[in-house]
Amino acid sequence: MADAAAPARMVPLAEALARLPMESPDSRWLVLADRLAAQQSARRRRPRWPFAIAAAAALLAIALLPRHVPVTVETASSAASAAEMAALMKESSRLERLLGAARDDGASSASAAVMGLELEDRLAALDRELQAASNDPTRQRALWQQRVVLLRESTSLEASRHYLAANGQALDVALVAAY
Repeated sequence: MADAAAPARMVPLAEALARLPMESPDSRWLVLADRLAAQQSARRRRPRWPFAIAAAAALLAIALLPRHVPVTVETASSAASAAEMAALMKESSRLERLLGAARDDGASSASAAVMGLELEDRLAALDRELQAASNDPTRQRALWQQRVVLLRESTSLEASRHYLAANGQALDVALVAAY
């Protein structure tokens, strides 16, 4: 049973496609393509070399900064020196506990692991120097100050790593070492 509304003759596909109108010149795709081309040409006009120079200067400044904080050694009374040593030892102990609690041996980026291991190596070398300088209180105080600074750097690294991990990011940095 044939449909009453259906045409009596079937039109071939090629002929039906040929009867369709061509794309109109006021197509929105053409307008969008023109806008995108204008935006890309506007982006190309801005020079990018100032950003590259600024980044290179920042990396050079970081590389040239001293790795250790200079420690001033002053002659003081033995009571003040003993109190300062006790405060440095207490701060060192507090930072070690904090670092032990914050340290996570789970998955980490390679650069963060390298930085953490280098800080641990520097801490071990500093501990060996502390043992060797047991008879020199002035040298011991300077070494304890360096140890506290180094533990603060380690704690800061772990805190940064945890903060970035909580935000779904990783601590991926370019390592720069100056010797």
